[in-house]
Amino acid sequence: MRVELLQSSVPASDSQFLVTFLVNDEVAIDAGSLGLLADLGRQKRVKHVFITHEHLDHIATLPIFLENVYEPGPGGVEVLASRTLLDLLHGDMFNDRVWPDFIELSRPDDAFMTTTAIEPMRPVSRAGLAITPVPVSHVVETMGLVVDDGRSVVAFPSDTGPTRRLWEHLATLDRLRAVFLEVSFPQALAGLAAQTGHLCPATFAAEVGKLPRNQARDVRWIVVHRKARYAAEIAREVAALGLPNVELVKPGHIYDL
Repeated sequence: MRVELLQSSVPASDSQFLVTFLVNDEVAIDAGSLGLLADLGRQKRVKHVFITHEHLDHIATLPIFLENVYEPGPGGVEVLASRTLLDLLHGDMFNDRVWPDFIELSRPDDAFMTTTAIEPMRPVSRAGLAITPVPVSHVVETMGLVVDDGRSVVAFPSDTGPTRRLWEHLATLDRLRAVFLEVSFPQALAGLAAQTGHLCPATFAAEVGKLPRNQARDVRWIVVHRKARYAAEIAREVAALGLPNVELVKPGHIYDL
């Protein structure tokens, strides 16, 4: 499985401001930076966009992306999210005020986009991947995604504070290769992290400990979603934890998992 966190800073750096993961070039998880991908050919290869929740860093460039890849005819890009979130996107984004109503403009023979509602714990198959939405603990309804290509399993919890169901699900799986797990705030802001449904280094370590030890030791723990202002401080504090197999995500890097 090929995974890339798209860069969202210019010039390119390790700072992360927006969230889009590309999986095997055809599936996007969130659309924070998807429409900013300079290579329009790569944008056109994306056929399915899963949205984990409605916060702006996860949806910011969805309209721009859809406009970039639109070609007259059937079979527009598929946007997959919970029914509640699809309704929110229609009412708050594709509403003929913030952006043209691509949902209403789309017809079977000429589609800007198609929409599919996904449900917790019900896998869907797209582009050779089995993708299972799993609820996590954030300040709004959020579904992490567990992606299985038949050889390896990779988890994308999205934004989350301390959670339970995701780890219970992952503990039942073989072939778990990596978890892209957030650490948004440094330890000094642990209270803010808790209030806003995020992790700090101590709660990150506690989440890692929720997987069975014999399983966790074979997993790559890839730290994402460091708030840019605190990125260096978070990096030092995560390193001080001394946990095995923990690394900081490299935006623009291709992970073969």
